[in-house]
Order: sequence, then structure tokens, then C-alpha cells
Amino acid sequence: MTPLGDDSATRTAKVLSLPTRAAILSRLLCSGPKTVKEVADYFKIHPNVARAHLDLMVDAGFLATETQRRLKGRPAKVYFTWEGEAGALSEVGVAGPPGGTAAVVDELEVEMRILERTLSDASAQLARLRDLVEETKKRTTKGDGNE
Repeated sequence: MTPLGDDSATRTAKVLSLPTRAAILSRLLCSGPKTVKEVADYFKIHPNVARAHLDLMVDAGFLATETQRRLKGRPAKVYFTWEGEAGALSEVGVAGPPGGTAAVVDELEVEMRILERTLSDASAQLARLRDLVEETKKRTTKGDGNE
């Protein structure tokens, strides 16, 4: 049996439990790769806070990173959806445009699809918890009768 807290439903819930993280994911799904500074500026949060959110989403498998060289200064680390924009939109249930051309997707629709995915994952987690409680009750009942 998978230990509680160690599956995709729990990781999804952890990532999307905060509105800021859900909004960051929605933004990246709609606009493509962004640096920590771009995310921080857009959401008016400190870059360290943005980096913490982004790194958690990378650890959970929602995002990937890449280093992009620039003409001046240090290379920039950019965060993007791990399947690319069209694949990531498809992952959360938003149909891509015909022919695979880039399109602007309504942010509210994306957020709704993310919430639907979160609820689905939470339902699966709840069902597993119910099964675990029932299994524990059965073992406890059998243990009481045998002693």
C-alpha cells in the first residue's frame, strides 16, 4: 500500500492548495516560460517567495526548468510547463486550438480546469482514506476477538 501523503493526489493538492501557486501555474500555462523575476513582478511578490512556489511545483512535476543564455549577465533560469504549453493545457483539460497554433486561453477557464483536477485528485485521496479506515477497523475487530 502506498503511504499516505506520497502520491500524485497529495502532491497536486499541496501544489494547488494555495491560490498563489494555482495562479502562477495558470499564468505559465497561458503565457509560456517565465523567469522568477517575471513571475514575482507579475504577482507583486518577493522573488524568493516566487522561487519557493516555482521550485515546489518543479519538485511535484508540474513544471520544468531550463537555463537560457543572454547577451549580457548571468544565464536566466526559466520555468515552464513540463509538456510544453499545448500539452500542459491538455493535461488540465483545456482543449488546444485547432492545428496547434498558439492561442490565448481564458484564464478563468484554465483556473476552473485546475480546480476540477484538484477536486478529482482529492476525491481519490478521500476514497483511499475511507478504505484505510475500514481496513483498520476490520483488523482491530479481528484482533479483539482473537485475544
